[in-house]
Amino acid sequence: MKNDDLTLQELIVRALTGRDNEARRSLESAAASDPELRRFYSELEEIVSVLAGSTDWRAAKPSPELTAKIRQAVVAKLPAAPPHFRTVLLEADLGRSRATQRLLLGLALLVVLAAAALYVSRRPSEEGERLSLAGKSVFEAPLRGEPLSGWEFVRGAAWQTGLEGLHSSGADDSDAAYLKDGFGTGRALAYNVDVRVPGLGEQSSVTVFLADAQGAAHPLFDAWLHPAAALELEITADGLVLNGPGKTLLQSQPAANAAGTFLRLRMEHLGRQARVVVNGKVLFEGTLPRPLSGPLHPGTRVAGPRKNEILFNTLRIER
Repeated sequence: MKNDDLTLQELIVRALTGRDNEARRSLESAAASDPELRRFYSELEEIVSVLAGSTDWRAAKPSPELTAKIRQAVVAKLPAAPPHFRTVLLEADLGRSRATQRLLLGLALLVVLAAAALYVSRRPSEEGERLSLAGKSVFEAPLRGEPLSGWEFVRGAAWQTGLEGLHSSGADDSDAAYLKDGFGTGRALAYNVDVRVPGLGEQSSVTVFLADAQGAAHPLFDAWLHPAAALELEITADGLVLNGPGKTLLQSQPAANAAGTFLRLRMEHLGRQARVVVNGKVLFEGTLPRPLSGPLHPGTRVAGPRKNEILFNTLRIER
């Protein structure tokens, strides 16, 4: 027996037993404009009514036994069908299959597009992508003549605010402090601070940083009070040294514009990219060796015999 015959028999059985409304509508639509087809379809329905013992045979799903009897009756009746009956019904089924295939293909395409959009929205920023600053101040402190609040001091270091600014007053080799409340990395961040640097001979230095807490409650520091992960600008007698996460050197500048001067520093975290400006001139602008995950804590570190002479003032955080 041909596959088309098996398909045709199954379509007729499903249409007559109310299990395939599409097949039933195809039969009725074809029979509506063709008297010969309409007569044959009526004979099929009459056979089912007799087998079911009711004219309301579509009210309930037929039993397996009744379905088997209907299938046998269809097989016996099919040779008497009009010559074009087979073509009409099989073409209708082929059109429905194609429509179903197009629907499934469309749904698959939508799933692929949705997955691609989700991937793009969640992927980390790559080179060339950068967050934009709105220039809105979210924290500002003069750091002069006012009690210091909102800061965390590493190892209980002693810091004071005077008329000229914030400075360390401890006797240790190095002191560090950072803003207790961190900032998420989903938006751009700019850290501005002014620093007055004395002559930094004898291994003294000052560092400003955006410390990465890496999902923890606060950032970690090494034995010399450098943050474990940060965008970090260190100022020494030899010049400026900018390090990224993992202490990867990003840029350096000789001493001509460093020690013994007043410095206006600006560090911008722009997603995977960063920008560092010293006294209005760009020291670095480019991609970080690896992204900062946050929260980010702006802070500062001083070290060496002259560390207590370093003064900070006019701190401002922008987003």
